[in-house]
Amino acid sequence: MPVAYAFDLLGGDIGQWWTLTKWLSALSLVWGLRTWSKGYVCREEKELAGKTYILTGGFSGVGLSVLQYLAAAGAQVVILTPRPLSPSVIQLLLLLRSATENERLYAEECDLADVASIRKFVGGWQKDARSGMVQDLEARIDAVILCDEEDMAPTPGIGVRPAFIGGGGASEEVRVSAYGMTRLTGRHALVQLLLPILLRSAATSASPLRIINTVSPFYATATAATFRPKDLEFRSDSDDHAPRKYPASQPWMAQGQIALASILLWKEFQKRVKSTATTARGANAQPASSTSSAAASSTDDHLSNVADATPILALSVCPGLLRSTIRSFFRASPSSPNFSVLGCAAYLLVFPLVWIFAKSAEEGAQVVLAALMADVYKEGQGQGRRKTEKAARGPDGKTLADEGGKRAPLDEDRPPLLVRPGALYREGLEVNLPLLAALPPTTSAQVWESQSKLVEKMLAAIVKAEKDAEAAKTAD
Repeated sequence: MPVAYAFDLLGGDIGQWWTLTKWLSALSLVWGLRTWSKGYVCREEKELAGKTYILTGGFSGVGLSVLQYLAAAGAQVVILTPRPLSPSVIQLLLLLRSATENERLYAEECDLADVASIRKFVGGWQKDARSGMVQDLEARIDAVILCDEEDMAPTPGIGVRPAFIGGGGASEEVRVSAYGMTRLTGRHALVQLLLPILLRSAATSASPLRIINTVSPFYATATAATFRPKDLEFRSDSDDHAPRKYPASQPWMAQGQIALASILLWKEFQKRVKSTATTARGANAQPASSTSSAAASSTDDHLSNVADATPILALSVCPGLLRSTIRSFFRASPSSPNFSVLGCAAYLLVFPLVWIFAKSAEEGAQVVLAALMADVYKEGQGQGRRKTEKAARGPDGKTLADEGGKRAPLDEDRPPLLVRPGALYREGLEVNLPLLAALPPTTSAQVWESQSKLVEKMLAAIVKAEKDAEAAKTAD
């Protein structure tokens, strides 16, 4: 049949050739647009075997793709999830362990929408960091990767305002949405409660401990006129400005407020961590009067080696426009409480365009992996050429390429990614936000103070509830 069709085509008129040319051109255009939409492909490599990572949102979307790569590379991964004993989580965890031959994958209970759950997890880690883990591994955290929990707190849909939650039994004045808790406040609470542990882990590591915070691409929708660090949830009683209505018809505007606040929060976190580390190094640099000159010289040499180092490296990463985000906008997911039949039908109509221009979870995870494995930029350091002698290896010593893993070949012509503390990265490039120059210099500090006070109020409410329960138990 193909041979007969070819002879028929060769003997046909010009109309057949023109039709064939149009179809081939259309297919080539679609293929080109799809290839372009995939965006950045991670080519960074780093030894991950034996390292320990805390991962949120690891059972859906971008987080699941990141988990698959870390598991294949032989890393120990602790995935935080509200329901670690659910059948779907257990089955997925067992499948990953079997497929990657990595038994160092664990699911721990921690709901970022509930500060009480976060506090319980951190308390358990402080008590026994090796509980349920492989005992021969050092109880040290190498990175905290904060991915969106799409299955627990999806993106707000069109025409629906996300419901407010208490964040752990808090009063009405500190109630926030589940989306805001899992993307901003809950992440802040987790890192703040883990901070002493993170600092101890960073002190024993040769490279900075990394906190990778994923953000929505709609941070670009926020402007200096619309961004209010004290009114991220569009509440009339939470800001000194005039009340504003929640943009139910434009949920990406509300999503952009949270995303920009998240970027500013981690930039401010980086400033404070660096300031604390600089102060500590300055105090250690003052030798006692009885200290010998040799000891003082040794101290100076050590300080010169770590002068530019920061114990914790906080990075914001934008995976790009994901298909799951658009699906949530249309409320097309049957598992969502806001599921809409009309929205699902509309999503199916536009799905060809979504498939072409939006990213899959695996494609969105590429920039997250790059931020995790890229080298840290040092002042005066050139881009140089990509290193080819290092390759991430699994627990059996094989590289992902040896195992047929889906890793792109190294491109020596493309400069390696170098990350800066507190920066935002998208498509393998550092993003300079012009909006930051238009905002007051104290905006990031305002976001920090606002979120810190919110977490403090939630923790105070939890402690009070525990004391009241204990008092009632004693009275009985």
